Formats: sequence, structure tokens, C-alpha cells
Amino acid sequence: MKKHYALGIMAATVLLGVTVTGVSANAVWAAKPADLIGATTAANIAKKAVGNDAQVKDVELEREIERVYYEVELQQGNKDWDIDVDAYTGKTIRSHSELNDDSNDKSSFNKPNHVTITEKQAGQIALKNVPGTLLSTKLDKEDGRFIYDVKVLTDEGTVEFEIHATSGAIVDMDKDFDNNR
Repeated sequence: MKKHYALGIMAATVLLGVTVTGVSANAVWAAKPADLIGATTAANIAKKAVGNDAQVKDVELEREIERVYYEVELQQGNKDWDIDVDAYTGKTIRSHSELNDDSNDKSSFNKPNHVTITEKQAGQIALKNVPGTLLSTKLDKEDGRFIYDVKVLTDEGTVEFEIHATSGAIVDMDKDFDNNR
């Protein structure tokens, strides 16, 4: 009789423990805000942190075990900034800057005559495909052909385009969107 009584208590304890653990886990997940702040809001928060004259270069949603945040890359003068913004609260978590050692001298890169699309036109082509804010447009040579690397910031994240510099055709498009909206 004592064995049955002891087994009953053990079974009840295990069942209660599983139920309490399940409730605790659900309570933790339920306590998180339902919506992310969005890439555009994170970019604006980061700009305010370093100065509104900074130019946003990229925004990516990052997920770690205990936190979800936007990593915002900015350029201000000769400094590159990385600002981490909490994806739920909008609080700045981390900021880091370093001097930009990239040369801005474009004189060594001559635009060939057969490049007929301008940077402005490449940006317009990208914006026709996704609404958002144009972050950057850069002429580059890849695999023997000239293309424009174009970045557009949408509220869902960053979209990167490769646009053929002669035809204006979209060669590649890469979306880095928030998946948990």
C-alpha cells in the first residue's frame, strides 16, 4: 500500500512539475512584445545616437539566445559606426565606431563608355521593385561586367540589388527581412 501511495505522489509531482514548467515557459514568451520595431525605426534610432547627418549603410536583424536586435551600420564623416538596437524596445544596446580607412578617391576607377545607366537611374530601378529609402548606390565590376550595387531600406529590412550598368536589368536581389513580424 505504501508503494502505491509513494508512486502516486511521485507521479503527481512529475505531472505538476511538467505543468508548472510549461506554464512558466509560456509566461516568459507571452511577456515579450508581439511586434518588432522595424528596420526603419531602428535606423532612425541609430542615427539619433550618432548624429542625424550619419548615412545608414545597412540594417540587419540579429537573433541571439537571449536577445533580438537590429545591427545598424552607419557612416559619419570618416567614421564607421555599428549600433545595436533592441528589436522590441528600441533601446540602444551597443555602439562602436572606427575610422574609415577606405579611400574615397574614385579617380582611379574610370566609368567606361558602355555604362549607360547612371547611379540615380539604378536607384530608381531598385525603388520601383521595393518601396523604401535608398541607402547606397555604387558602381562595381564583377566577373568582367559593370553592375551597380544598390541597397534599399524597407520597414521589413534591407534589400540589396545588383543592377546591370548597361541594360538596367536586375541581375540579383537579396532580401534581409525580419521573419517574425
